[in-house]
Amino acid sequence: MRKAVLWVRRVVAASVFVGFVALFAGCSFKYLAFLAKLQFVPAVLAGSTVVAVATVVATLLFGRIYCGVCCPLGILQDVAFALFKHKSQGVRTKARTIARYAILAAFLAVGLCGFGFSWIEPYGLFGRIVTSLWIALTFGVAIFALAAWRGRVWCNWVCPVGTFLGGLSRRALFKLKIDEAKCIGCKQCERTCRASAIKIDGKGGEIDATLCVQCRDCTVLCPKGAIGSYAKAASEPAEAKTGVTRRSFLVGTAAASAALAAEAADEKIFDGGFADVSDPGIDVRNASLKPAGSHSIKNFQTKCVGCQLCVKACPNKVLRPSVRLKDFGQPEMAFDKGYCTVDCTKCSEVCPAGAIEAIPSFMKENINIGEAVWHKDRCLASTEGVSCTACFRHCPVNAIALVEGPNGARIPVVDADKCIGCGACEHVCPARPLPALTVKAYERHREIWPANIDAN
Repeated sequence: MRKAVLWVRRVVAASVFVGFVALFAGCSFKYLAFLAKLQFVPAVLAGSTVVAVATVVATLLFGRIYCGVCCPLGILQDVAFALFKHKSQGVRTKARTIARYAILAAFLAVGLCGFGFSWIEPYGLFGRIVTSLWIALTFGVAIFALAAWRGRVWCNWVCPVGTFLGGLSRRALFKLKIDEAKCIGCKQCERTCRASAIKIDGKGGEIDATLCVQCRDCTVLCPKGAIGSYAKAASEPAEAKTGVTRRSFLVGTAAASAALAAEAADEKIFDGGFADVSDPGIDVRNASLKPAGSHSIKNFQTKCVGCQLCVKACPNKVLRPSVRLKDFGQPEMAFDKGYCTVDCTKCSEVCPAGAIEAIPSFMKENINIGEAVWHKDRCLASTEGVSCTACFRHCPVNAIALVEGPNGARIPVVDADKCIGCGACEHVCPARPLPALTVKAYERHREIWPANIDAN
């Protein structure tokens, strides 16, 4: 029975890990996007009460089972620990406890002050590791190396979700305990615990429920069957000693490596009907430009966990992660590779945290995320007298008109009430090095919902 439970947990964890790697590799948003919406912090931010409450209830019953089978970053550390089979930390320290709760407090303070939860939220960090090569080579390698050396170091010292759920696990009904009458003090469980949750003292000891991720390896490894859900309930026949391997996870690891290796330079999506030219530069905007459905920059920054799922889902390569400190890793819009088409709502369909709320595609024409601004000193019509009509021809909402300029060439005039900030004009403008039309971001989006449509 113990082995059966152990292998069920392994299969579930392996399936979740492979599913997340496939999701961030862009294999199937339609069938795998639900995995992201089962993550704890995104569910809380999106107001998904069912998922959030279910996670808390499961933790109060079984301990940190969420961390063991649902968190992709936690499972990645298990892969590293299993492959290298090094010893765990084996001891509990006051420094670790202080560090954990200090980081949790800082995480909550930063998030609640409106700066977002994207920095060290585990699901979002895993998404950035899979989708960004430089994040993988820094954060990813560091977390993997620490796990190979001493197990779930990131979970034990840094992860705010692990700390929060660990606090709830103190009261877990079915947390693991050691039957001191059966324990022979061999310390095999202590040496192999990936979470450093077990401390053996003589013949007996304790399992720290705040660290235990319910992998249940110890229940099978113990030669006397001394570990079970209750201290006096570990009376089942001792199982044969088995290795703590994770061969089933090798498929997931290989998939992750392939996804990172396959990251290639994005190509320009639209050329605006002109011959091939160099990509346009990106002007410095007044503020970060966010997609329709996010309502405002503040709402987006508060809820986004920076998982990059919307970046992978964007078919026109408009979204990319910010490198600024105040919204590090959170996606923003740029139009050097493509523009935001009025019939596309892919980003709102996959966002698990409510940073981009789902909207019907026909409503995008009624949501102004910004407005195009004309730069006279860059426009070919005013600087060279060229009759260029690219912006006029490609505006999907007819927000651009052409009027006669001082030198006889027609120049664009933007109707701010019609312009939705899609970036089509900025993308197709042939002016170099910077386009003559750039989108000015609105801090708060202007949303005009028809009278017969419920905005909620």
